Amino acid sequence: MFIVFRKLCSPDPQPGAGDPAPQPQPDPKKPSDPKPGESESELAKALIEARKNSVPREDYEKLQKEKKELLDQIINGGEGIGGGQQPKPQEKADINALREELYGPKSSELSNLEVADKTLKLRAAVIDQEGYDPFLPYGAKIKPSEDDRQKAEKVAQVMQECIDEADGNSEMFTALLQSRTTNDSPELLAKLRKMGSKK
Repeated sequence: MFIVFRKLCSPDPQPGAGDPAPQPQPDPKKPSDPKPGESESELAKALIEARKNSVPREDYEKLQKEKKELLDQIINGGEGIGGGQQPKPQEKADINALREELYGPKSSELSNLEVADKTLKLRAAVIDQEGYDPFLPYGAKIKPSEDDRQKAEKVAQVMQECIDEADGNSEMFTALLQSRTTNDSPELLAKLRKMGSKK
């Protein structure tokens, strides 16, 4: 047994017998020798040039993060460039709260401007959530026509224009609204006809 162990551990004394000596393998981690014609100064210049054209790691990571955010915004339907946050979904208006403000016990405290503004908000909420326009006529035998829809939209548009132009001034709103609308109710027209026939 000792002999076998000794044979395994000791080199073969006869030259040429047994396995040849292992040849040294190049180390892949070791930098390669410079190519012929390249000097150390040329390598130093190349290294300096590479450093000039590189960016600090923090800046690179920051730009990568911004790029990812922009792509996410574009993919998810956001604005893309110009917005740093995801757009928030618009909250639905509370129809019952708007009705309470408009028709509840405190409604008499509202100005004309506030009534018009809340009315338009209520109309938009009802159209969005309940699927019908409260400015249109409805009934058992009444179905709104295209003309009715156009008139309802025109009323809402004129009211919104007056609200925007009044810029928070209720008296200005009332004056603007009165200047853009006419009273064509049947009762008023009947009174005007009576007054005209008496003259």
